[in-house]
Amino acid sequence: MEADWFRRQLKIKRKTAEDVALAAGRHRSNVSHILAGKQAMSLDWARAFAEVMDAPLDEVMSHAGMLDQPTARAVAHGFSDGDAAPFVGQGGKAQKTQSIAEIMGGGKPGVDVWTVRTNALCLAGYLPGDAILVDTNAAERARSGDTVIAQHYDAQSGTAKTLLRRFETPVLVAASPEQEHQRVLFVDGQNVVVRGVILASWRQRSDRHTQP
Repeated sequence: MEADWFRRQLKIKRKTAEDVALAAGRHRSNVSHILAGKQAMSLDWARAFAEVMDAPLDEVMSHAGMLDQPTARAVAHGFSDGDAAPFVGQGGKAQKTQSIAEIMGGGKPGVDVWTVRTNALCLAGYLPGDAILVDTNAAERARSGDTVIAQHYDAQSGTAKTLLRRFETPVLVAASPEQEHQRVLFVDGQNVVVRGVILASWRQRSDRHTQP
């Protein structure tokens, strides 16, 4: 965690820890804990820092020690072109989303709110705009039947795509009528890697809560 880099970038942009906390919908003390190394940088926090500092997500992830630069760049690209992405909100929306997440077991390191972006699991009830609670700590413990976030790496282009799928050991399957999601992918731990397990989901527009 390169705390000095983060402090320098915030100073350059004339932003404060309060601005980062507001972007994440959390308390300012959490930002202080992250910069002091007392709290791990999560994907939600990385997105908040990137937004406030107007910096590329992969650069933030790299300086936070989350991933090496090439992998961070691939993962960040996958977030912008995938089935789901870490939630980013401001003000009341962010605070409301975080409050719901904490009720459902969030508010912990490695447990982040994401937003569904495609119809990859629409027939299973996950629609674009839905919020999902992702436990990245449980990635290696994913069991058959779990709904998961995964990364599909393309060695030729050096990029990765984020997937929202049902894990049916040892493959990932979609639940969608759209042809682009029909391919079954084998989880080999290298080209296709499970990154987190979905703990809960809820519909942002109607605030109706559902369990996966």
